[in-house]
Amino acid sequence: MRALVSVFWANPNTMPPSDSDTLPDGKSLWLCTILDWTVEREIISHYAPRVRPGSGWSHGWSPLLDPPKRWSGTRKAAARRRNLRRRLEKAVPLFADQFEEQELQRRPDYFDPASIEREQCNKN
Repeated sequence: MRALVSVFWANPNTMPPSDSDTLPDGKSLWLCTILDWTVEREIISHYAPRVRPGSGWSHGWSPLLDPPKRWSGTRKAAARRRNLRRRLEKAVPLFADQFEEQELQRRPDYFDPASIEREQCNKN
């Protein structure tokens, strides 16, 4: 797992001392991207600056995650129809076909792949 480890100013009520050599963000003393978690502790122990507890500096760790994968409009529409059908079969098995048609007519955009794609594009 990839991660970003850092030494940063963790006191929200104050600023880092003016004599500290911070990175351009003004709050980080040291940043390192770890590509292999098996050597994380070794890298931190060798390269991270030593900080006194209570001094305001803290060690941080943040995972570097891949962006979430989005379903296509076709897949999402199929899942919505399948879930609708499953709910109707459970609640009213004899009238499931009739209620499914009514729901598809009542909310055609909700079950239409093209409408779902447009909606996802508008959100981003």
